[in-house]
Amino acid sequence: MVKALGGCWRPHRGAALATAAVLALCACVSVEVGNDAGTQVQFRLVDQAGATAANGTPVGRTTGRELLVNPIAGSSVDDSFSLAFSRSPQQRAAYQFASWSERPSSRLATLAVERLAARRTFNSVAVLGRGVAGDLQLNLLVSDFYHDAASSPGTARVGIDAELIDRSTRRLLARQRFEATAAVEQANAAAAAAALSRASTLALDALVAWVEKAAAPAALAALPAQPPAR
Repeated sequence: MVKALGGCWRPHRGAALATAAVLALCACVSVEVGNDAGTQVQFRLVDQAGATAANGTPVGRTTGRELLVNPIAGSSVDDSFSLAFSRSPQQRAAYQFASWSERPSSRLATLAVERLAARRTFNSVAVLGRGVAGDLQLNLLVSDFYHDAASSPGTARVGIDAELIDRSTRRLLARQRFEATAAVEQANAAAAAAALSRASTLALDALVAWVEKAAAPAALAALPAQPPAR
């Protein structure tokens, strides 16, 4: 399931002080969901849809648009190398023996670039900071990225906030939030990571469609004129 939409962590009872101290140091919580084995494993986020061919009129071919994708690192455990889970609302913990090979925001930015570049709707698409010029910038902030284990085996939840910026004027052209979910098949880290890949795929589907529409010549021409930012 995916939706486009226009707290503080509190530890579990009985281990409150110890757990809070561990999270304050950005370490992993010693909690195992689904009796995971005690071997450290790294997972890689995968776009299960893969590159998708363009279906409509390319944006960049007629306007010269070049897009830069900017991953904004979040401060929560959701957007970290830890694989996060939650057993109740507004709480987060991390799998002790599982982590991501890349931060979710960084990996999602790479996957978005691959999708958009393959569709060829822009003249060029690259991650910001790679020495490539661009006149449009897509900011991506991962606000939710965790295994919701309130009920077993749980649900993978992904939330991404996106902003499309005109780099020449620093003007905000469009903003959107994307939320996607996928069922977790078993209550363990491997199943949670797989479900988060499925949910991310759904979020990318919606994100790619949105940014292509928002950057289309007709959409940009309809925006009210504003003076350049100083």
